[in-house]
Amino acid sequence: MLSSLQSALVVVFSVAGALILVAALNRMWPSDHRKLLNDVTGWQLGVLGTTYGVILGFMLFTVWEGFRAAQIDADLEASSMLNVYRLAEGLPSPQRERMQDLARRYEMAVVEQEWPAMQHQIEDRSGSVMLGNMWKVLATLQVDSATLATSVDHIQYAMSELAERRNMRDQQRTNELPALLWLLLILGGVATIVSSCLLGNDKKWLHYCQVGALTFVIITALAGIADLARPYEGAVAVEPSAFVRALEAMKPLHESQ
Repeated sequence: MLSSLQSALVVVFSVAGALILVAALNRMWPSDHRKLLNDVTGWQLGVLGTTYGVILGFMLFTVWEGFRAAQIDADLEASSMLNVYRLAEGLPSPQRERMQDLARRYEMAVVEQEWPAMQHQIEDRSGSVMLGNMWKVLATLQVDSATLATSVDHIQYAMSELAERRNMRDQQRTNELPALLWLLLILGGVATIVSSCLLGNDKKWLHYCQVGALTFVIITALAGIADLARPYEGAVAVEPSAFVRALEAMKPLHESQ
């Protein structure tokens, strides 16, 4: 996934390439001659641009919704583990201390190991180990009262919610746009930009500005789609801030014990 600098360079070089194409056309095919075709190419560009704009906007909206869903799932995952930590207060010793220790270690593993790994498309299962150990701790409990049974039920529910959000994070990490969609987006963008270059305009500076602005919008939108489609990578990525806040919330409870 491209960094902010790399994305900016792609936009700059794309705009420069489009302007160079306009300059080359002006030398090889004067704008006075191209103006004769404006009545034909103009409405074709309008149809092409409108169709491509709808596709581009829909794809940008779709990946943004996916990015927001990834943020929400990460927040809920961190909150679920914080709930487990708090609900563990109702367990007897030593299971209480063990569960709370594993909850803190889970949040730390996500922040320090899993998140950096996701940024490089590397699978890290450190949190899964902690979660598995927590289920083992619950299995060792002797439920001999209604109060304890209620606490265990609530913890199991919170851990089930956490596991579901974790699975969603794993799926979002590996999701990517199909190659066919990328082909459509890229070829549609090239066709739209080249079509705008073919138009004839007496005011060359205005034509350069129009082509440059169109290219900037299209390439920036494509870079945004590429970045948002992978919510845990790139210049714009979901941050583990919810897990950091959960760790901070656990500290006072831990220190008071």
